[in-house]
Parts: sequence; structure tokens; C-alpha cells
Amino acid sequence: MSDERSTHGDLRPDVAVKDDWILKAYGEFPVDVVNVSSHDLRYFSRLFKPKPSSQHASPDATLGRLVSANIVSDSAGVRAPHPFVLRELSLEQTNGRAKKLRVAFIGLTETEPVPPPGLKFTDAVEAARRTLPEARKNADLVIALAKVSTEKAARIAREVSGIDVIIAGNALTLEQSFTPPLYVGKTLIAFTPFETRMLGELRFYRDAQGSFSTKQRFIALDEVLVPSDPAAKKLVDAATAAENDTRSQSKKLLDQWLVVSRAPSANRTSSPAPADYVGSNACSQCHVGQYMKWANSSHARASDPLVPRAFEFEMSCLACHATGRQARGEGNEFAGMQSVQCEQCHGPGSAHVAKPAKGFGRVANITTACASCHTSEASPAFDVQAAWAKIKH
Repeated sequence: MSDERSTHGDLRPDVAVKDDWILKAYGEFPVDVVNVSSHDLRYFSRLFKPKPSSQHASPDATLGRLVSANIVSDSAGVRAPHPFVLRELSLEQTNGRAKKLRVAFIGLTETEPVPPPGLKFTDAVEAARRTLPEARKNADLVIALAKVSTEKAARIAREVSGIDVIIAGNALTLEQSFTPPLYVGKTLIAFTPFETRMLGELRFYRDAQGSFSTKQRFIALDEVLVPSDPAAKKLVDAATAAENDTRSQSKKLLDQWLVVSRAPSANRTSSPAPADYVGSNACSQCHVGQYMKWANSSHARASDPLVPRAFEFEMSCLACHATGRQARGEGNEFAGMQSVQCEQCHGPGSAHVAKPAKGFGRVANITTACASCHTSEASPAFDVQAAWAKIKH
């Protein structure tokens, strides 16, 4: 899955749509098993929540194909991928009878970047050791799908006896695309190409004694050797169109909000900010010192980062990058004033301006107030005491 993230670590809207279409492709084409890597987890984690969003493909069919033995739940109600799945093949024998071949796929991943809330990583080697006995119990072959380094794949093979094949997604550059397979003990380690530019094929040959040997090859995915499949091409084109449309919609939403929020109050045909918000300029008439502290802080420029990141924009951004939220129908909220102004923390000020009195807008708990926007994911390095020292007023 694509893992391009916004400034705050969430998947960009266009990237989430792209991944939605990949998920749809899993349903339309014969995909038997998907190893969930740490880079896929930001997207797939929504399927593990108690109530997956209805806009995504049915989680039940998808969850049955997702594997990872070292991604585990760290919160009640949050599911994790299966540690392994079993797939069964029918092999025709020389006597005309069909024999069943059962293959167990174990999923393993590296442990960076950090997982979303509710999930955690365990050590891949320990997870493989813990999962193997149960996987081996009903399988003729055990294959580990591992998004780990070459060194970690070798360590798994060395320390966890009984895995037949490790397919390792170790390629981080084009130069690493053709790492030759190798045996560590009795375990074959095969490596995947960079960015799926090749189709990897691993063939198993069983001798009369039931033992397996393997051969591996890569098939270049280009227009000469592998012409486009019409059904796949149609899906790819639709996915590209949806991704581009999402980018356009994000930019359009941002442009519309900027026009409305920049307009003088007297020129607004429909008041975007609730009537009880007055803006920081009104506060400055009495609170000059406090206003100057605010005007020289990052809060006064909180909307500025939205402009160069138009593709990341969603209306939810305004909850922390703007001021003056009000319902706009269909459950959406709209903020009428740019940046984090005084009333974002102290509350709407129209009544206070009309009849000033002491005690208005007191913030009972600074830590709680700041944490509404400066979460561990949005601002991982945020220090509330250091931040408050800069804006104390």
C-alpha cells in the first residue's frame, strides 16, 4: 500500500483513495495472501477497528487474507492481522487422483515507522518462533512473507528451524532488485524486486520421497513481454482518475475556504463564522499585551501551512488551523476565521466585548487545552511547558 503521509503523519486523502483502489483490486483479482508491513499498517489499521468505515471494501473478505505474526493488538476492541493463513491446492497425481497440498503463510515485518494507536510490534524472530508450531501442524510447506532486511531474514532462518521459504522484501533501491536467493540451513531465502517492477516466480518440485526443491525467476513487467490486461488497465485508469479527482477536490475546498475566510465581514454573503466570534482584533482593543504575544506566535500564522500543502487539505484541518467552528450541514464543520485566534482557546467573545467582566475565558487546564490539537501523533515532539513559556499571557 502507498504510505505517503501528511505533515501530521496521516495518509493524505489522495493516497488513502489510491489504497482503497488497491484493496478493491484484491477483491477483483486472485490474491490469496497479503503480508501487512509496518508501512501498510497506517492504511489497514482502519479495518481492524470495531466499526470500519462503510466507504471501504468489506473487511471480512480482506481480513482473511492479511497476515502478520508480529503486529498485535494493544487495545481492547482493536483486531490484529492473522499471524498466518492456510491455503490448499489440488495437485493431480500420475494415477489421476488429486492430492491436497497445504501451504501456510506467516507474515513478518520490520518495526518502523511506529504503529497507529491500538496496535504494537513484537520482535519478528520471536513472533516467527511462536507462530511456526501451529502453522506447521497442518501444512506441507511453510512460507514466511517478511518485509525485513537481508540480515533479519537470515537471522529468522538461522534461529527458527522449520520454515521452508522466506520471501523477503528487502529491496529499498533499484540496485538491490536482484539479490540472489540463498540457503540458510534448510531454509531458502528469496528476495523480491524493487517497487514490484518484476513478477517473481518461485516454483516447487517434489520428488518421489516427498521432498521439495525450488527454482526462482523474475519476469520483467513491460509492455513488450507482458501486454496490458484490459480488466486490469480499466481498474488502474479508474484508480488514477479517482486519485487525481481527490487532489483536485482538496485544493478546491482549500481555495473556497480561503476566499470566504479572507473576505471582510461586511462583504460576506453568508457569515462563515458564528455570530458570537469577534476575532483577535477586537480583543486587542483592551488586551494589547496579550494580543502582541499572540501576534508574534505561530498561532497567528497557523493557517499559512495549509496553502503549500493543498493536496493534504481536509475540512478537519480547520479544527486546529483555524477558528470559529460551526455546523454546515451533513455533519460537516466550517471555520470562518484564519489561524488560531484568541477565541479558539478562550471561547466566543461577543458577549464579553459587549459587556466586559473579569473571569471570562479562563483556561482551567493548559495541558488539556493544548492536547486537543497537539496530540502525540500530530505533534510528537510537543512539550507543553516549553510551549506555554513562549506564549504565557
